[in-house]
Amino acid sequence: MILSVVQFSTGAVEDIGERGVSLIEAALKDKPRLILLQELFNTIYFPQYEDKRYFCHAEEIPGKTTDRILKAIRGADTVVVVPIFEKEDESYYCSAAIVDSRDGVIGVYRKLHIPSVPGLHETYYFKPGDSGHRVFETKAGLLAVMLCYDRHFPESARLYGLHGADIVCVAAATPKSARNIWLAEMRAHAFSNGYHLACANRSGTEDSIEFLGTSFICDNLGLVLAQAGEREDVVISAELDIDSARETREQSPFFRDRRPSQYGDVARSLT
Repeated sequence: MILSVVQFSTGAVEDIGERGVSLIEAALKDKPRLILLQELFNTIYFPQYEDKRYFCHAEEIPGKTTDRILKAIRGADTVVVVPIFEKEDESYYCSAAIVDSRDGVIGVYRKLHIPSVPGLHETYYFKPGDSGHRVFETKAGLLAVMLCYDRHFPESARLYGLHGADIVCVAAATPKSARNIWLAEMRAHAFSNGYHLACANRSGTEDSIEFLGTSFICDNLGLVLAQAGEREDVVISAELDIDSARETREQSPFFRDRRPSQYGDVARSLT
């Protein structure tokens, strides 16, 4: 199957959502079974500010953005991971809708780990996700999602392997300061847990943040199959062998030789 990743800069774009949709339409030329968009794909990265006016970007799922995506992929045999700012009643989340060209919205993942450091005020906007470590059954295989900061938690990476994910999709808004660890961290997740991994990251500059770009796709052995540059607006695609990855994981000593009885401290707070 073909997987496509969309990367673009939002800093100088008049209609960010439509720019994302135009790149989805470009991606469809490769007939991908799965398309991944970057975190908060249809807005600027507003969590670099604390400003209540940005709550107006929140929307329901299903809603206007997922409807627009469905219109764009009508007639295609594809699934799109659509990361947006979600509102449910009076709660707000950094979320990703899983949108199927035939079946509509088939699931929602909500970011589990919410950072709050200088210049990244995500706790001002988002509640921690309540959807758990979900694996979605899709036409592209068993799919899991991480949203940016989530990828730093190896507990989540391992759980998705244990839950049988074929592909982990990471949607990110990561700055250039992460360049040294960027590929190594996620390739290690893929290799240790036996799944393909794709990452869509922002590019370009928004106010005080220079985003790293460098979106990529790697296989279940951590081999990079496709990679974008740091500043380009681009669609990258790669062919994945889901069946082969499943066979490799079934034979993996990393799962066979686990000793869960010795890992209790992972689930406890240590002082």
